[in-house]
Amino acid sequence: MQHLARRNLIIEALKISEAKYRSLFDSMDQGIFYMDPKGIVTSVNQAGEQLLGLHRDIIIGCKFVDVCSKVIKEDGSIFLCEQQPSMVTLRTGKPVDDVVMGLFNREKQNYIWVVANSVPQFREGEQQPYQVMMTLTDITSQKLVEVKHSLALAIVDNIGEGIFVTDKDKKIISVNSAFTIITGFTQPDVIGKSAGFLQSEKNSLKIDDILSNSNENIGGWQGEIWCRHKCSEDFPSWTTVNEIKDINGAITHYVYVFMDITLLKKAQDRLDFLAYHDPLTKLPNRLLVIDRINHALQNAQREGSQIAVLFLDLDRFKIINDVYGHSVGDSLLKEVAKRIKNLVRKEDTVSRYGGDEFIVLMENIPDARNPAQLAQKLIETTNRPVYIRGRRLQIAISLGISLFPQDGRDTDTLIKNADAAMYRAKKEGRNNYQYYCPDLTTEAFAKMALDRALRQSIDRGDLILHYQPQVCLKTGKLVGVESLVRWKHPTMGLILPLQFIPLAEENGFIVALGEWVLQNACKQLRQWLDEGMQVNKMVVNVSVVQFQRSDFVATIKHALHLNELLPSNLGLEITGSSLMDNSEQTIKAINQLIALGIDVTIDDFGAGCFSLNNLKRVRVKKLKIDSSYVFNVLSNSDDEDITRSVIALAHSLHLQVIAEGIESEAQQKLLVDLGCDEGQGYLYSSPTLPTSAIFRQLME
Repeated sequence: MQHLARRNLIIEALKISEAKYRSLFDSMDQGIFYMDPKGIVTSVNQAGEQLLGLHRDIIIGCKFVDVCSKVIKEDGSIFLCEQQPSMVTLRTGKPVDDVVMGLFNREKQNYIWVVANSVPQFREGEQQPYQVMMTLTDITSQKLVEVKHSLALAIVDNIGEGIFVTDKDKKIISVNSAFTIITGFTQPDVIGKSAGFLQSEKNSLKIDDILSNSNENIGGWQGEIWCRHKCSEDFPSWTTVNEIKDINGAITHYVYVFMDITLLKKAQDRLDFLAYHDPLTKLPNRLLVIDRINHALQNAQREGSQIAVLFLDLDRFKIINDVYGHSVGDSLLKEVAKRIKNLVRKEDTVSRYGGDEFIVLMENIPDARNPAQLAQKLIETTNRPVYIRGRRLQIAISLGISLFPQDGRDTDTLIKNADAAMYRAKKEGRNNYQYYCPDLTTEAFAKMALDRALRQSIDRGDLILHYQPQVCLKTGKLVGVESLVRWKHPTMGLILPLQFIPLAEENGFIVALGEWVLQNACKQLRQWLDEGMQVNKMVVNVSVVQFQRSDFVATIKHALHLNELLPSNLGLEITGSSLMDNSEQTIKAINQLIALGIDVTIDDFGAGCFSLNNLKRVRVKKLKIDSSYVFNVLSNSDDEDITRSVIALAHSLHLQVIAEGIESEAQQKLLVDLGCDEGQGYLYSSPTLPTSAIFRQLME
């Protein structure tokens, strides 16, 4: 009995001891696994269960390498079974220490990082371990910190900005790769040096002084400074300095971050230049010249001096642009800008105000005549031919001059008045200059109003066509009808072409106006033909600007096709002076139209400059004698001789001659005696509406 009682006491004591062991075993933070010689888990504590995310009933009795099949190394590669610590210990009988592994946690579905230690246990007298104890210490939090730290280091080392760190005394202790790329200095070059070592002598401020002398808790600094480069010139940088403090608020380090802004500065300088300069001519633009005039006015008011504003405009620049293209036009503008710039004083400002307009600001002029002297020189220099891409271009300018204080006391007024004077110069025949006078302002406003109304005339239906018959002088029969545009202004009434055609040519509206006339004249001829009237030819006046457009021939063809007319039904008149510049585009277009069968007449022959050589280059059918000669043909022997000579010249070249402005039978008789072929004028009919009976009478 005593033996049985003693045995029970021992068993009870063992149970108590095992319970204490199990409690201690399960309370440990480390995961503990016991494995037999085959690697089968015989025991595991709660920490081990939590690391694998599996209950011990699943773990115990299975090989560790089976229940924990997804094991990785620090580099992310697979940890092979035979290389795992427990298997190495079982195979070699030697402990394996401090192996970092990633274990897949089934419950959390992610990896837990651990440090594994594997220890063999032997029975007395045996060479092979009868079991292995493996401990796993969870280092996931530490690992994440390391990963973040490594990532931060990688970012710092790969970032484009230069970074260097100093201690609290501003001695450099670390730099990144970009630091070396930007400055040329390596880490050994700068370690231990003061942060101020990198700052250029060009700087007017020292960052270290700002940080050291500030009584405020500024926390750092940022701004633009110049930095040194090891092997080349100093460079501008945008630098940020931040203080690093400990938990007590004491500064422990400084972090400097900087970037080379050389290219950024160049781009900014370029943008600043473009904001105030014309990109084509590199001259000050409208904004800058206005600012300089404002500044000049302040000086002039303070000093009692005079300034002058010269407003320049290239004459007929639009024609050159249309004929030769914008690239030639741009080259011409650059050459003009260069010539102007070379003539003015150093203190004067030359600006491209817009398009083909330039402004010259003259400050502190001693005499009101000085701007005129410059204006005359500008006219002379621009009159010299310009050669662009093998082309000889002849240009001219018109200038207007306004003076401070007499012509205006503010910038807008001075520019506006100089502009008005420039328009007076154009009106006076171009290629000259005019000073501003008060009546020009009223005139300029009136012209602006007329310009605006003219541009609206087509849409508002203010344009109308009148028609004047052309007759055979020998028979008196109708040979053609000339279409003549009139403008019925809403308030000014009927305006004749001489009043608005030059304005239309100047502002570019002539193209739209000419096409309107062409289309409506052809439409009227179609209507007459449909009514049985034998009007065989409609004559339309064409501006040289229209001829110089590349699509003009196509426009003519379209008008004929749209109205079902033959080329022989259409005649075009162009002034002789339009061919003065021997424009290849104009001559080419004329010859293309003649080849189609369209009659082309040189209008106002004898009134302007015309090269007889052009009669060989363009095979026109008729010359129209200017009305000024016809008007005096009876009373002035010179006009009679000129008329006789023009008719003889035309007939020798197999051209017909038509005289305009015939008002009497005596004029008609003399013209017939001189051999003139056709006539036009008030003797037969004034320009009239298409409903006039005169057209039927002349056909009878």
